[in-house]
Amino acid sequence: MLRIISGTAKGTVLETPKGENTRPTLGSTRESIFNVLANIGIIESRVLDVFAGTGALGLEALSRGAAKATFIDKNTSAIIKRNAKKCHMETQVEILAGDVFQSLASLEGKAFDYLFIDPPYERDFINKIIEFIFKYRLVSQGAILIVEHTTKEPINLEAISDKCTLWKEKKRGMTLVTYLRCHV
Repeated sequence: MLRIISGTAKGTVLETPKGENTRPTLGSTRESIFNVLANIGIIESRVLDVFAGTGALGLEALSRGAAKATFIDKNTSAIIKRNAKKCHMETQVEILAGDVFQSLASLEGKAFDYLFIDPPYERDFINKIIEFIFKYRLVSQGAILIVEHTTKEPINLEAISDKCTLWKEKKRGMTLVTYLRCHV
């Protein structure tokens, strides 16, 4: 059962897709992510959740004090909307249900403080998504990218070295959560 871990919506059970090829971020991984982010502060921040699935990462951020969250997922937008309603956060969310790259382009110039990127594994999305995020100027000064990926699909840090630096990396089995601090 997928729940909001902390904050105003603590304990709210989230709806998950049935029969969809999704893998929600584990509660323990979400808790670890937000423990790291607590050191920076999430209050009044703007959040982008790419390949949002259930919306758990963005909703968790809102529950902990983020001001707004934008979700991108072409398959689960109705679930994200229902989950936002269950958490009483409908007015704080924007949901884009189109193609991920077109959705990123439609946000051009909107700056986010925290960007959660959790694409389907081993489909060559990671580096392309990061490229589009910078191409469309979606990061605020000092923004953090939180990328969940497999060890088989590394982030090309060299290609973005002028835009961000590796801040932290946490490994669990074959899964990595990489934190990139932006300086653009």
